[in-house]
Amino acid sequence: MDMLTGFTRTSSMVSMGGTMRSGIGFGYDTRTNGRGWLGVDNKFKYRGRGASFYGYANGDMDGLNELSRGPRAKGPKNQKTFSSVMLVKGQNLLPGGATEEEKAKPNLIPEHKQYNRADFPVQYSDAKFFVIKSYGEDDVHKSIKYNVWASTPNGNKKLDAAYRDAQEKAGDCSVFLFFSVNTSGQFVGVAEMLGPVDFQKNVEYWQQDKWTGHFPLKWHIVKDVPNSLLKHIILENNENKPNSRDTQEVKLEQGLQMIKIFKDHSLKACLLDDFEFYENRQKAIQEKKTRQQQFQKQMWEGKLVTGKKDIPNGEVEAQNTSEVFHKECKSF
Repeated sequence: MDMLTGFTRTSSMVSMGGTMRSGIGFGYDTRTNGRGWLGVDNKFKYRGRGASFYGYANGDMDGLNELSRGPRAKGPKNQKTFSSVMLVKGQNLLPGGATEEEKAKPNLIPEHKQYNRADFPVQYSDAKFFVIKSYGEDDVHKSIKYNVWASTPNGNKKLDAAYRDAQEKAGDCSVFLFFSVNTSGQFVGVAEMLGPVDFQKNVEYWQQDKWTGHFPLKWHIVKDVPNSLLKHIILENNENKPNSRDTQEVKLEQGLQMIKIFKDHSLKACLLDDFEFYENRQKAIQEKKTRQQQFQKQMWEGKLVTGKKDIPNGEVEAQNTSEVFHKECKSF
């Protein structure tokens, strides 16, 4: 039966926390073996290949792995633990638990009152609805931060066509996107497309460099909504598949049911709770990518100073640059 509990960016059913941008299904990841994180103090350990603790899979703190859920998955106490564990040598804690550096920098966390507004309408005579699946919450964090999104090439074309069709209608017709993260077991919010897809311009915010084009959007609802709240919603256009693909369209009747469920659900946790955590990750990931790019550039330009090693006949031979390359890459 084609039920709403199977949204993922890769297959075809409205499930929360299924696959990523390529499918929509609960707990099914077709994009990778899973993404996860591991606490600096080894407090949160993943279990087995592709499996993880509370949605964190194959985490190794290299800063490049995908996270299906952030520290809030373990509650407020866990968020506090992470903020204290991730201190850098030389930082001093001020009263209240913040560092001197944190006190000096501007607050980049969006105000909660921007979202989940009581006056957000849930009744529409005409509207379009789609399920969006992300590989990890890092990309959703950036979508909220920069008010943009990018799907797969086919997904971009589908959403662009839907937006242009909506604009040509006589009356108002909004295009809403239900966001979920692969293997998370939940949806994380609702956004509205504000413009067509720009296929010519890429943005460099995403966790992976494979996403092309982008389009503007506005986030209306940011809250964790469990898949279980949507399991009764059946999608007739889902070919009776157990999972729903990324950019799976949801018909008007079911879309209105979903958007009302999102609005009415009591706010217990949301990605905004982990915003600072993802801000720190974004900075660390960008720094790491920059180091890797600089090293690769040195390699291609022949400017890298390779080490030297003795060989049996007494001569000195330069180390193979590929050996140095792989050795250096491991150090990032």
